[in-house]
Amino acid sequence: MKWILLIALCLVLCGAGCLEQKDSTTKNGSNAADKSQEKLTVTITSPNAGEILQGNKDVSFDALVSAGKTPLSYRWSSSIDGELSTSRKFMQNPSLLSKGGHVIILKVTDAAGNSAQGSVLIEVM
Repeated sequence: MKWILLIALCLVLCGAGCLEQKDSTTKNGSNAADKSQEKLTVTITSPNAGEILQGNKDVSFDALVSAGKTPLSYRWSSSIDGELSTSRKFMQNPSLLSKGGHVIILKVTDAAGNSAQGSVLIEVM
C-alpha cells in the first residue's frame, strides 16, 4: 500500500511540473509584482523526481532559481528529516537520511520578501 501511495504522489508531483509558486506579497503587505518584472521561480534539478538514493556516495542537491531581488535565501528541507541545508546547493550522503519516501522542498526568499518553492519526491533505501 505504501508503494501505491508513493507512486501516486510521485505522479502528481511530476505532473505538476515539480514547480510551485507562492503569491508574491512582501512582508509589509504590498504586492511585490508591482516592484519586479518577473516572478521568483524555483525548479529542483537534482536529485531528479522519483530518484532512488542509496549507499554512501554523496548526492548533489541543486536547483535553478530565476528572478528575485538579491540577496536570496535558501531553505532545503525533507518531509521526513526536516531542514537539510541553507545553501544554494549542497551534497548529502543518503546514508544520513531516514529510509522512505521524502518530499524534498527548496524554498527561496528574495530581499523583497517574495518567496517561491520547488519540490521533488525521492526514495531513500
